[in-house]
Amino acid sequence: MAITKPYHRNYREFIKRSNSGYSSWAFIVDRKYADSPHYFVKAFLLLQEDIKSLFNYIEPSDINLLTFSFKIHELLIRTCLEIEANFKAILRENIYAPVFKGGKKEGQSKTEDLWNMNDYIKINKT
Repeated sequence: MAITKPYHRNYREFIKRSNSGYSSWAFIVDRKYADSPHYFVKAFLLLQEDIKSLFNYIEPSDINLLTFSFKIHELLIRTCLEIEANFKAILRENIYAPVFKGGKKEGQSKTEDLWNMNDYIKINKT
């Protein structure tokens, strides 16, 4: 399957060559690459700092797999919300328009509030 357009908010791997240094990251700082990327980066950095703080008290090892706290619960929920927000931003900026596959609304476009994880698929399964 050929890629027919540039996809926004997606990391693109480049072949390492003598002239690929600047090209491998320049598209990320382009203003057309993403709308309001600083919000998503800030949220990620906050989550990263919170998990580092958590690791001061709980060692990330197999013996602590059953450890539970409300802080861990909060981090898990916040992480899930950020993943959902990023997926929706990727779909929105790439002009994705899912349609209903069955029922009374079959063939009609879904509004953004009706998107779910099944609408996000990997294009190149490598």
